[in-house]
Amino acid sequence: MILETIPALGDLTTDQKLRLVWELWHDVSRDTAISAATGDLLDQRLAEHSASPDKVRTTDEVTAGIMALKQRIAASSRK
Repeated sequence: MILETIPALGDLTTDQKLRLVWELWHDVSRDTAISAATGDLLDQRLAEHSASPDKVRTTDEVTAGIMALKQRIAASSRK
């Protein structure tokens, strides 16, 4: 687990962790080489989406869920 390797990550705030996720994703997305296993997984997920295109969440729904989670976390940390 990465947290065992870099324990300081556990000390980050939720905002910092979300920013780190974004930065890591941005960095990874620049690398166009993917493994065969990753390609297979992407093909599988695309096939699943093609079979059930209505079983997805919009970006707005995902963002709203993240914001709600963030608010619940903030509220629970104030207690």
